Amino acid sequence: MTGRQRILCALRGDSPDRVPVMLHQFMQAASEAGVTMAEFRRNPAELARAFIESAEKYGLDGTMVDVDTATLAGALGVPCEFPENEPAVCRGALLPALEAVNDLPPPDAGKDERIQVWVEGVRLIKRHFGDAHFVRGNC
Repeated sequence: MTGRQRILCALRGDSPDRVPVMLHQFMQAASEAGVTMAEFRRNPAELARAFIESAEKYGLDGTMVDVDTATLAGALGVPCEFPENEPAVCRGALLPALEAVNDLPPPDAGKDERIQVWVEGVRLIKRHFGDAHFVRGNC
């Protein structure tokens, strides 16, 4: 079985030939590839290279593409900080109260540059592995 087949088999509730492995290791992947988190956030080729090298080094069946937990919130306007060597982090809130959610305009997260980095990174990883490797793009 390929890694993709193995993970899909497990997701269906069937028994694959062995336990599939997919890690949430974006910081490790970036670090081992010698990429700062700042570069990882802004350069889809470096993001993809880091994940590809990690998947190949550790024999992973799939890659969970993640950059930080602040991307989507930041795309919607939540104030974020972007440290050079750490994942981005939200600081503060967009809404003064939960009731203010009704006053928000429809989100257009697709215009966010960081989301586009994720999307392009996923494309590059998928192009590299084809159908042999499971790719999960959180964004």
